[in-house]
Order: sequence, then structure tokens, then C-alpha cells
Amino acid sequence: MPTVPRKRPIPGRTHRHGRERQIKTRKPPRGHLLVIECDSGKLAADQLNLGTVLERLAETSLARTVLANKRIAFVKTTTEEKLKQDLANTFQRHGRFRSILVVGHSNETGLVLTSDGLRNWRTVGNWLRIFEPESVFLAACEAGRSKAIRDLFDPMRKSLRQVFASPVALHRNQSPPLVMLILMLLMRGRIDEDQSGALRLANYALTGGQLFRWRYNETGPGEEVRAALWDGVASLFDHGAWDLADLLRRISRNKAGRS
Repeated sequence: MPTVPRKRPIPGRTHRHGRERQIKTRKPPRGHLLVIECDSGKLAADQLNLGTVLERLAETSLARTVLANKRIAFVKTTTEEKLKQDLANTFQRHGRFRSILVVGHSNETGLVLTSDGLRNWRTVGNWLRIFEPESVFLAACEAGRSKAIRDLFDPMRKSLRQVFASPVALHRNQSPPLVMLILMLLMRGRIDEDQSGALRLANYALTGGQLFRWRYNETGPGEEVRAALWDGVASLFDHGAWDLADLLRRISRNKAGRS
């Protein structure tokens, strides 16, 4: 019986495919936190430059010990043209980030990303998309309104899991819980839901600050009405900022003065 000649493999084909499979390796690990301070000159003038405060704290010996081996980067925006270069340089040096903190002036419509003016939240999401964050923290007014969150999520829906933001005006004394949540994420690698809920509830009781946690499926298609209800709840409970500790001290002094 005649033998059917076997096709000889083309030299290098098998190995080349093997190499191609090897090239598709996992992406390098993410950086831990990127802090973007928007229009930092204006924030500094208003004494709302939380990013600068965090940058100084990160340089202390205690922070270096507690946050050892945590990759944290800071970007302070001025003009949009410079922001492009700053973010490109940051991505080239650090790659992706697990979480991003954005500090700036904003409303439900958009964020004052640079001194060039207000940019809508979808545009902000497009700027941040390159970093593929899992968590975004917004120290900005009305950034936690459902429409703002929906627009922010859309460009990053492949990576972004959660957003923490205030649905109403955010005052200086109401921002520490955001920092505490970020520290929890940096030190433990996750945010405990029970502790997060207790912290945000305590923040409202002590300062009047509201801090919502949004997931994509809570703002996605078909969730518009339910999300809008949360906007209404936020507005209903918005009575500005207060300092409960200071109020209690005043009440105590008044009682002491009357006795």
C-alpha cells in the first residue's frame, strides 16, 4: 500500500505561534492611587486643594512607613494642553491605576478640569479611561448625581467598578471620609462595605456631608428612574454643612453659663 507523504511543517510556524501566545502576557500590575487636582491654582485660592494636602502627607515619614510599596502619583492641572502631556507622562511612568481621586470644582453637568473651563462628565471619563481605574473618588460638588455618574461610567465601564462622590455641595469639613476610604483601600486592598456605610452615615451625622457609592448596574440602562429617586433623597436631606462637635460644645457652654 503506497505511503501518503506527510506534509512537512513550515519551519518556525509552530514556534512563532507559540511566541505570539507568549507575547500576550498579563498587563503589569496597576499603580495604587492617582490624585488629580483640577485647576489647582483656583483650588489653592479657595483653600480646597485636597490633592496638595495629600501630597504633603504622603511625604511624611509616617505615611512612607504605613504606605510602603504603594505607588501613588499626583497631577496638578493648569491648561488642557499641559494636562494631555502630564497624563501621558504619568501613564508612561506608572501605567494603569487601581484608583483615582479627582479634586475640583464641579456641578451635575461637569467638572472644571483645567483653567480652560467646565468639561462634561463623559469628557472627564474619556480623560481617565487610559488608566483603567477600578475605583474613582470625586472630591467635587454634585459629582454624585446620577446623570453625572452615568456619564462618567460610560467611557470606563470595562474597568470601573465603583464611584464615591457627593450628590450635593461638598464642603471642606466633609471630605475626610473620602480620604479614609482611600486609605482603607490602599492598606487592605478593598473597602469593607459595612465600615464604609458606617463611616458615611457618621459623616452625615457629624457634618451634614453626603457620600454616595455608585456601581455601574445602579446607573445603567433601565435604572434611570431609581437613580433619580436617590437624587431626590439627597436633595431632601441636604441642609448644608454643620459641625456637630462644635454645636455640642456651644450647648454645653450655654448650659454652664445659665447655671
